[in-house]
Formats: sequence, structure tokens, C-alpha cells
Amino acid sequence: MTALRTLSLLCLSVALGACSQIDTGNVGVERTLGKVGQEALPPGLYFTLFKTVDEFTAKEVSFSLENLTPKSRDNLTMQDVDIDIYFKTTPASIPALFVKYQGDVVQHKQVVKDGTGDLLVAYSRVQREAREAIYKAIAQMDATTMHTKRAELAESVRNTLQAELDATDKGAFTVTAVNVRNMLTDKAIESAIRQRAETDQAIEKKRKEIDLAKAEAERLIVQAEGEARANQIISASLTPALKEIRLAEIQRDTALAIASKQGNTVLMGGGAAPLVSVGR
Repeated sequence: MTALRTLSLLCLSVALGACSQIDTGNVGVERTLGKVGQEALPPGLYFTLFKTVDEFTAKEVSFSLENLTPKSRDNLTMQDVDIDIYFKTTPASIPALFVKYQGDVVQHKQVVKDGTGDLLVAYSRVQREAREAIYKAIAQMDATTMHTKRAELAESVRNTLQAELDATDKGAFTVTAVNVRNMLTDKAIESAIRQRAETDQAIEKKRKEIDLAKAEAERLIVQAEGEARANQIISASLTPALKEIRLAEIQRDTALAIASKQGNTVLMGGGAAPLVSVGR
């Protein structure tokens, strides 16, 4: 009885030791006598006494490219560029990629700090293409304005990298994000950037002054046109009789103003007596 129990435990241990588990987010690639299976195995427990099941990650993976010194469009060399790349491998493509890139397989923890022992296929190729994409993207931008266009640079790198990966392995990889973490130029470029910023500020100030002057000129034109229009309306509304009355009022006001000064005498036309007489 004891021997039977021992044999049962031994068989159970062998059976458990001959099983491989594929965790959620990963896929398995089966190898039997050196032949790689064409189908990716989903998460689960697999009996591997007579075959091998390698576990590959299909989760998002990130890596960093640091201390890059690419040249910009204006032929200036960047001092230090650090960019993070995020990508995922399509689960169904992993078996074919494993066959194609058998010499390019690394563990997740070799790429990502605190990563797992899961395998990652074609990592070196993705890294190489990412580096080229960064150099191409920066070569299309000016160093003096690049620091203000980080989002545009990141999108350019992502699009270029995705296109290069799809060129030979269509749909196998998805570039999920690109983060421009650090971008330094040399001192000469930094000086040029500051000078350009000051020039842009001066230009903007002058532009605002011109806009303000134009607005004031337009206001004065509108005001003058309004006054001219009002005078036309008033003039058109006066009848000949009203004009005579208005003229008489003006003459009277003028006479009173003159007569108010000592030594002046004002005579009205038509033989009338002096309106004001202050002579001695």
C-alpha cells in the first residue's frame, strides 16, 4: 500500500513537472522535436512531457533610447535626446516571428526594469527601427524650434516606426506611444533659441502696436463720417426761414460778445439805434 502511494505521488510529481502554464496577456509557442507550431497557444495549462511550450509576452512593452545625438534639418547636432518607445506584438503573429527571428529573442526583464522572464521576439529589430525613425524625424525639424514641437516630433517618430515595421511584418507590431523625455541642444543652439524667442517677442509687440493703430484710425474715420453725416442731416432739415432765424441768432450772439468789451459800440443794420453803447 505504501509502495502504491509512493508510486502515485511520483507519477503526480512527474505529471505536474511536465506541465507549462501560460499566463494572461501572454501566448505559448509549441515546439515538438524542433518543429515550431504555427498557432499561438492561449493562456492556460499545457502538458509538455514530450514537447516544449515557450511563453512569449503579448503585453505592451516599453524601452528607452538614450544619449542620441542626431542632426536637425538646419545641420545642427543635438547634444542629448532621450525617447521612450511603447509597442505590442500581435499574439497570432508570434509563432511566425519566432521562426523568422529565432536569433532575436530576449527575456522581458532584459528590456524592462523589474520585468518578467517571459520571452520577447524581434526586440533588436524593433529597437533598431526605432532609432532610425528618431534620426529621420529630427532631420526634418529645425533645432531652434524643435523644443516647442515635442508632440509633433513624437507623432512623426511613431508614424515612421510603424511604417517601417509594417514594411516587412505587416500587422505584427503596433507602436502604441512615443514619449520625448529629454531633448538638449548645445550651448550655441541654446543661444540661438533665446535670440529667436526675443526676436519673435519683438515682432509680436510691433504687430500688436500696428493693429492698435489701425483700430484707432478706423475709429476716427467712423467718428468723422458720423459727424459729417449728422451735419448733412441738420443742413438738409433747415428751411430758408429757419436759416434766416439761425443767422440772426448768430449775429446777435456775436454782437453781444463784441459789445461786452469796454469802448465798443455795436450798430444794427437798417438805421436801428445802437444795441449797446458804452462810449464816453
